[in-house]
Amino acid sequence: MMIDWNTYSYESSWAKAPMMFSPPHPESMTPMPYQEAGVEYHMSRNHAVFGDAPGLGKTAQSIMLDNAIESGRTLVVCPASLRLNWQREIWLWSNIENVSTHAVLQSSHGINPEADFNIVSYDMLRNPGINTSIMDLMWNHVILDEAHYLKDPKGNQRTKVVCAPDMLPSVTGRFTLATGTLLPNQPIECYNALRLLDWEAIDKMSLEAFRNAYYSEGEGFVRIKGKAKWMNNVRNVPVNLDDLQYRLRSRIMVRRLKEDVLPQLPPKRWHIMPLESTPEVRRALKHEGLTVAAKMHEVDPDHFADDIPIDGAISTARRELGEAKAPLIVNYVKQLLDEGIDKLVLAGWHISVLSYFMEKLSDLGATYMDGSTSPSRKQTAVDRFQTDPEIRLIIGQMLPMGEGWTMTAAQDVVLAEPFWVPGKNEQMLDRVHRIGQTGDRVIGHIPVVADSLDERIINTVIKKDQSIYLALDHRA
Repeated sequence: MMIDWNTYSYESSWAKAPMMFSPPHPESMTPMPYQEAGVEYHMSRNHAVFGDAPGLGKTAQSIMLDNAIESGRTLVVCPASLRLNWQREIWLWSNIENVSTHAVLQSSHGINPEADFNIVSYDMLRNPGINTSIMDLMWNHVILDEAHYLKDPKGNQRTKVVCAPDMLPSVTGRFTLATGTLLPNQPIECYNALRLLDWEAIDKMSLEAFRNAYYSEGEGFVRIKGKAKWMNNVRNVPVNLDDLQYRLRSRIMVRRLKEDVLPQLPPKRWHIMPLESTPEVRRALKHEGLTVAAKMHEVDPDHFADDIPIDGAISTARRELGEAKAPLIVNYVKQLLDEGIDKLVLAGWHISVLSYFMEKLSDLGATYMDGSTSPSRKQTAVDRFQTDPEIRLIIGQMLPMGEGWTMTAAQDVVLAEPFWVPGKNEQMLDRVHRIGQTGDRVIGHIPVVADSLDERIINTVIKKDQSIYLALDHRA
């Protein structure tokens, strides 16, 4: 179907319903009107981003787009933890009779050239055997899920495999990126996506030119030979974000917010819960790593998390603070459950902290996942949490638990060790604030030590969401 490019530009990126096109889908599934509009937008171009806020069904839209273009051979690249989830979604949404899927769970499994869908993780792209097998085939459609994995503007190894002209772009005619956090932290993080999908959308700017266009000079820390140095005239203040949003929406990105297309979803909010200090907490707060972080935060509160060197001292300090706060958070979780909350998501980072939570809370009914949990066991943990009334808690590591999963059985999320990057915390809360949520409110709880660096950092992180909003969602 031919669609006039001019019809599908900036305004269509906000569309809540299709104008003239309904994508093919199984009779057993009923897409939302805004999802149909998203597929319609994407049909007007070869490469694009499903950038809807988390929880609006980007996976379903990606598969319906595949139905519409009658791909024939599709490669899905996603975080390792989501390979089986993608397989399940393809079985639900693909209109291919007896659709064949091949989820590569181990590199020895290899690529199946006869399958309709091959599903691999980002890390597997670096495996020589898998990479060669992929590059030996032509793919009608490549779907990059959680595409903020490509955010490194200088290009890490993972990014180079995906974006280098002689790599994936040379063996596919269509890229689809799916991410609700295209800018997890700052504007520069969308540069790779723009260059990969439509470099002309930013006038083929170099990375330096892009930084000059969308940042003004300020003061801040710069890494020099692995050390942070305070300097003047650092390009770190986002500007011209309305222009960046226009370029994104008019050329490559469809994005809708939950309040625009799912008004039935309950409101969500953050609750900062002050914790009383203990001798263990006070001792952890005196760690030299937090002392360094405190000084950096004092002189540059808005940007220190971007440039802070995550060295041994700071990493150790954050782990020790998490361990010191853990008994206080256990008491807080028990209090929430005693007050009548039915189910709760409890997210941390350090294995020692998560192990403590499981030790103290497992008798209340808990499932668990971390980065080492196999994909099948992660899926089982989520399924049990969603369906088993005896399971009241899912405890897990923020990064693997914060991407792609649906945990709408809960209305409350406790971030025991929140990220210092705003987009990651929002992702975690959006595990419960998404299609399928039937509660009357969603709350993200962040327990912090009162009147400490811990509290000041979180307040800064929440404030930083504003620049992301201006770049993606603000309408004058």
